[in-house]
Amino acid sequence: GEEPSFKSMFSEIKHEILLVNDLLNKMEMEVKHHKELNDLLKELQKSAERQEREARHLSENIPPHLPKPTQSCVAGLTMKREEQTEVVEPKPAKKPAKESRLIKEASLITAEEFESLPA
Repeated sequence: GEEPSFKSMFSEIKHEILLVNDLLNKMEMEVKHHKELNDLLKELQKSAERQEREARHLSENIPPHLPKPTQSCVAGLTMKREEQTEVVEPKPAKKPAKESRLIKEASLITAEEFESLPA
């Protein structure tokens, strides 16, 4: 009478082992997926850091032949930075009239003239 109970016990153990094996396979796939995501995020972070360094370098080393930023341009950049850090406040209902600005003209130069400029 004990043989059928052993067979059913072994059958149940076999079934549970198969379930555990399936769970382990799924976990291995998840771990592999997370490692791949982690590698992609590291690449993305390196790329962002490299772009930040390049942008900082460009910002700190503006070529002397380029026109200097105007006061209104600098004020606009400051305003944009403040808007990013502050909480959004309700806007006034009436928009102020736009002021007309003169746009400076720059003379065109050839590629040869550009290349002859000192660095």
